[in-house]
Amino acid sequence: MDRRLVILAILALMYFGESMGHSYVTSPTSRSNQKQTVTGCRGPNCLGPCDAPASKARSPITIARGASINVQWPRNNHAGGFIRFAWAPTASSDNHATFDANVQEIHCHEVGGCKPDSSSNPNGGDSAPPDGSRNPCQTTITVPTYLTDGKWTLQWAWFGGAFELGDYYSCVDYQISGGPQTSSKKDAVFYGGDYSYPNSNKCKFFNTDRLHACVNEPCSSPVYTRGAEKSGPAFNVQSGTATTTGTPTQAPTQAPTQAPTQKPTNAPTQAPTQKPTNAPTQPPTQAPTDSPGGGGSCTLGYEECVGTNTYKSCYRASASSNQWSPPRSCQAGLVCKPWMSNHVICDRP
Repeated sequence: MDRRLVILAILALMYFGESMGHSYVTSPTSRSNQKQTVTGCRGPNCLGPCDAPASKARSPITIARGASINVQWPRNNHAGGFIRFAWAPTASSDNHATFDANVQEIHCHEVGGCKPDSSSNPNGGDSAPPDGSRNPCQTTITVPTYLTDGKWTLQWAWFGGAFELGDYYSCVDYQISGGPQTSSKKDAVFYGGDYSYPNSNKCKFFNTDRLHACVNEPCSSPVYTRGAEKSGPAFNVQSGTATTTGTPTQAPTQAPTQAPTQKPTNAPTQAPTQKPTNAPTQPPTQAPTDSPGGGGSCTLGYEECVGTNTYKSCYRASASSNQWSPPRSCQAGLVCKPWMSNHVICDRP
């Protein structure tokens, strides 16, 4: 094989990161068709701002300003966190800073009907399929009227997921054509309310309430106590009014109970254009101690293969104990493989 092709193949693998992970846009179709691959974009293998570079942009979906977009993603056995929607011209969609400057709104992760199987264990697993074909999380956004005619990319970013997840990215490419147009861009808006805090101006989250803190997984630079459950609005974003997804009409009523120890006091205006490629500097220090299968004590957030194509996850069973979930199957054709010592991926054999 030509040496240049080998190098290109290696670079592609570094960018895409063939790991099943833990959420991604399933509708509309993301650049790398994550509904089909059930592959998440997370660090250190995939650092965003999209699940694939601009050179791999799909044929754009034509849509008008002011039109509605229903966006869906799987809960995929993981609770908590925020979903950020932002825009960038497709030609600039390899740049984090461009999306950061065009944030439209932020929602909670667990909205639109997705939920755990057991109401007594809100951080527990769910039996919905990873392709999002049943009981997906979802919300509807409106195409901003300040976008000009031409090619634009919508970014979906998930951060603050249980228990030590990193930042996740998906992108959908659009051709904006027609519709009412304005010259000014509105400020970003936060819409709260999720499975744990319905009709409330907050979300359940872990480690961070802002994007770019947990660049790698496990979370590389938590803003709050590592792995601890928190609740509150997204950092430094104004609150919106109620919508059909169960978001609030009142102003914020509860901020996180523990402030960051050393973080900026204003929202980031420009993220690095090049993310670190090294592994997390502070990995978990304790491995699970019990044998495969449901039940038993374990370390919060860890995962473990229990068969050729099955795995289990450690969740908080009560205020004082953790427990392994029952075995869950990878999608057909994929097998379970250890990843980063205490996590797993569902990958091709």
